[in-house]
Amino acid sequence: MRSLCIVTTVFFIMAICTLPAHGQVNASGKVTLLRVHDVGTGYGPANDFIDVEVVIWLDSQAGKAFGFQLRNDANLPARQGMLDLLRDAFEHNWTVSIDHMTAPGKSNGVIIRTWITK
Repeated sequence: MRSLCIVTTVFFIMAICTLPAHGQVNASGKVTLLRVHDVGTGYGPANDFIDVEVVIWLDSQAGKAFGFQLRNDANLPARQGMLDLLRDAFEHNWTVSIDHMTAPGKSNGVIIRTWITK
């Protein structure tokens, strides 16, 4: 019985490892669109909708959009900082890097981190 549990567990882990990635992805480029809008309006079509208030496009990621929520919660200070950084990058034409979570087969993803480098 114990070996059956081990085999089942190993099979389950291997099955999960072969699923398409739904994890963190990185992208870099120049910000070509910076949009901020009301809570609840989101971005994208119903089958690729992201519930966000800040949206960007990058010149290196044609047809894709990335965004994050800007709500009055524990994440507000970090997200306000990300918005400020993206605004500066847009204004000065700097290259920005982002980490985002985008589901397989989707074009729109949620930003979890932003940075710029010299």
